[in-house]
Amino acid sequence: MNTVQRVAKNTGIVIAGDVIFRVISLFITIYLARYLGIVGFGKYSFVFAYLAFFGVITSLGLNTILVREMARDPSMTSKLIGNAYIIKILLTVFAIVLSLIIITLLPYPADTTNYVYIAAFTLLFLSFSDLYGTIFQANLRMEYRIIAKLVFKVLSGGLILWIIFSQGTLTQVILALVFSEMVKTLISYRFSRKIVRAQFDIDPGLLKYLVKVSLPLAFSSVIITIYYHIDIVMLSLMQGDASVGIYSAAYKLSEPLSLIPSAFMVSLFPIMSASFKNSKERILKSYRLGIRYLLIIALPIAMCITLLSDKIILLIYKAPFAESATVLQILIWVLVFISLHYVLTNILISIEKQKLYMICTGLCAIVNLTLNFILIPILSYNGAAIATVATNVVLFMASFYFVSKHLFILPIHKLIVKPVIGCFAMGAFIYCFVDFINVFLLVPLALVVYLAALLALRTFTKEDIDIVKNALSYRK
Repeated sequence: MNTVQRVAKNTGIVIAGDVIFRVISLFITIYLARYLGIVGFGKYSFVFAYLAFFGVITSLGLNTILVREMARDPSMTSKLIGNAYIIKILLTVFAIVLSLIIITLLPYPADTTNYVYIAAFTLLFLSFSDLYGTIFQANLRMEYRIIAKLVFKVLSGGLILWIIFSQGTLTQVILALVFSEMVKTLISYRFSRKIVRAQFDIDPGLLKYLVKVSLPLAFSSVIITIYYHIDIVMLSLMQGDASVGIYSAAYKLSEPLSLIPSAFMVSLFPIMSASFKNSKERILKSYRLGIRYLLIIALPIAMCITLLSDKIILLIYKAPFAESATVLQILIWVLVFISLHYVLTNILISIEKQKLYMICTGLCAIVNLTLNFILIPILSYNGAAIATVATNVVLFMASFYFVSKHLFILPIHKLIVKPVIGCFAMGAFIYCFVDFINVFLLVPLALVVYLAALLALRTFTKEDIDIVKNALSYRK
């Protein structure tokens, strides 16, 4: 198997594994939310959002640097892993101790504090399973990581369902997750030994080098963690567990949809990167097609969920989470802007302007903190949702500005017209028939109306048809 085939296999395994992982996660989350109720689910969501901030400390950008160094010089792998163990142990112990000290000082009830005390041990296992993951990634053996993750998810899911049917407690749920993380780490360790064994030849110079080159990535990791998790922590502090439960229920439904642009860019990013030095015309074509196709995909999903959010929430979570419908109506529009900035971010990296992406994420972290501070006291969970969407709008605008400045000004307003008209046609259909057609039939019919509108507007060109034909013939 040549390198290209290994990369293709690796990519396919990652995408397939991620889809299965997210489906299982969503299924378990739904049952857990129903069982725990709004307050209990709010506590559960807070615990792991809180620990995410300390999870950054266990890595501080080291994992990415390890993959790079192992890929450049495979003969150094054993020594790199051995020295990385030292750094990981120190960082992980510091992260766990710090998380316990801070939660003790914060004004949380005793049960929430105890949940954090138990769940903090997941930081230990996550830290080292991520270390073994760098070995799999550097050697293009991601099937090992996917197997470990799926074992974790099936085991934890099975245990959680057993706890639910046994009328167990949230403490037992968290213990089940800690145990499952331990099993995942042990499996990853066994797989890693098939590839390499750590060489504990401590090299102060190498330790210093790894820490030094990891720091810029550590800064970006901290920013991204703030950007993704600060809303739940601030909502918990300002509004309490019930508000977190309402918000998290909607967030858990909208978040998995980010797999759509992510999976799309797995295929498009290598083309962009290869085109940078060889063909500017090709990278512009990839840019235009990426934006256009993701708009065509993301807009109808956002419109459909906006109009059916109340039915979706009642169907999935039942009446106690009815207020999550409004949050879902707001949060789903993150999909549109995150789809756009996925393309823009990968463009910036492709043209070697990744520092500008760090500027964009830094700006968004500030915007997100500010908006949450202003809006949560006024609008509670809806304020947190608005802040999340607004932050993604800012990220899109900033990254679009930098891409336009350094590459090309894409006329997005021209690309969006026909998909928007199609969405309005679909939306009108849903609005007229929502009370007369079952939602399971209504959604496919609405998508047919959307597709028919796009065809009537002659949205698809001969180039689009050729791309689909080529993709299908490639799969054969």
